Amino acid sequence: MASYEYIKKRLGSMEESRGTWETHWQEILDYVMPRKADVITLRTKGEKRTEVLYDSTAITANNLLAASLQGTLTSPSLAWFSIKLRDEQLNQNREVALWLEDTAKRMYDTFNETNFNTEVHELYLDLCSIGTGAIFVEEGKRGFDTDGIHFNCLHIAEYYIQENINGKVDTLYRKYKLTARQAVQEFGEENLGEKVLKAAREKPEKNFTFIHAVEPTADYERAIGKTATKLPFHSCHVCEEDKMVVRTGGYNEFPYLVPRWSKATGEIFGRSPSYNALPDIKTLNKAVEIGLKAWAKAIDPPLLVQDDGVIGRVRMTPAGITVVRNDGAVKPLQIGSNWQITDMKENQLRTAIRQAYYSDQLQLQEGPQMTATEVQVRYELMQRLLGPTLGRFQSEFLNPLIERVFGIMFRAGVLMTAPDIIRDTTIDVEYVGPLARSQRMEEAVAIERLYQLAMNIAQVDPAIMDNIDHDNAIRMRAKLLGVPKTVMRGTDQVEEMRAAQAEAQQQAAMAQQAQAQAQAMNTQADATKKLADPNVQSAMSDMVDDMGMADMTG
Repeated sequence: MASYEYIKKRLGSMEESRGTWETHWQEILDYVMPRKADVITLRTKGEKRTEVLYDSTAITANNLLAASLQGTLTSPSLAWFSIKLRDEQLNQNREVALWLEDTAKRMYDTFNETNFNTEVHELYLDLCSIGTGAIFVEEGKRGFDTDGIHFNCLHIAEYYIQENINGKVDTLYRKYKLTARQAVQEFGEENLGEKVLKAAREKPEKNFTFIHAVEPTADYERAIGKTATKLPFHSCHVCEEDKMVVRTGGYNEFPYLVPRWSKATGEIFGRSPSYNALPDIKTLNKAVEIGLKAWAKAIDPPLLVQDDGVIGRVRMTPAGITVVRNDGAVKPLQIGSNWQITDMKENQLRTAIRQAYYSDQLQLQEGPQMTATEVQVRYELMQRLLGPTLGRFQSEFLNPLIERVFGIMFRAGVLMTAPDIIRDTTIDVEYVGPLARSQRMEEAVAIERLYQLAMNIAQVDPAIMDNIDHDNAIRMRAKLLGVPKTVMRGTDQVEEMRAAQAEAQQQAAMAQQAQAQAQAMNTQADATKKLADPNVQSAMSDMVDDMGMADMTG
């Protein structure tokens, strides 16, 4: 089977299996994110998309949840991840610690220098609205040094996915359009067919459909045969109009990251808070619509006009004159709307929608500025509410993202040379963003309380402090606080310093002892010298004789 026919056939199969989801996505996007509501209903670019909306509560709540996730998981202003070795002893080595911190810093700078922060926000919006998002991570065409890394968040209507046996997305087919001019820039004239090349000369803005198929190389070779790439994932671009392959290649890591908010067993695409809130969203939208009609009737009510009671016609313009036959010929029709009940029901629906998007827990409440403890409690509440979702984000988005960026930068040779000691070791990712740090702050508080208790008891029994490993306590506290590794000395350095200090103290003690011995020897030598003096000996003999005469007399 030729590559084009194989890709088209597999894409058609995935299109069939996805059909039931498209209705849900279209309906949700119409109410929650209308600017992306192009799944079944295709609108002209720039066309108004809110003409059927009467309330923006869901739109605002979705934006708030997406912004909160970005601020707590991948903040552009704070370091949100670090890398470490699985071997904890190696992590204590200062040379290793500095390499790990430098690598994480270079990766973080890369995220901030590229379009990552703008594209990842779109990804969070997709996750909160339709429950599935996809972002493409690709090295620039001219290499990392020149073009860096490019991120592209895909529209849900563009891509089709499949999972492996472990439930991980490892296959993605993307159907997208390029103008003839863009196709020449992307693939080169030598790789394109006659239709695209002809349009590039005559109608450069004409659109053509391309398919990018990325799947495990083993799957592709099983269907097509041996391929040129030896990388784990096979990549193939085809043009539908010319029915031909325009580019083939491969990837070391799966370039498409496809996180899901939550996923039911047996399903591939995810579900989001919008699925739960959709009934309330539609009800509120209809209630507001009816309320606006009633409001218009109350402000400008319909009129009751007696038959043949008005001469001419009723003039509703300012200063208009209407001639009537009696005073009651014209009167307004009161519809009797109960605005209190209407407002109460609308507020109940808005509250239910905000709760579905966790707005009450994520948004700062009116009042004085929150204390650090209150902020920590807010993060802990967010962790309890979004715990399962955040775990899925880490395994399906953050971990593959960092592995992909690290791989691109490592192969480009832009990372600092790794110490030989870490060769053939496993590198892990550790998340240190505001939410991750708040989860571990309880340990830091426990350490502080332990020291307070120990210091109180130490006033009675100072030996109680021997129960605490002070080195581990201060290192753990520094880690929980996010102290840069450049500030902390490695355990090997500390051991060397302490050994040097002990040796210096020992040498000082030995020098002091030698000095004392020298002084004693000098004193003894002086005494011996004095005793050897003849005058001293004569005086001592006279003293002995005098003492003897005194005894005889007595």
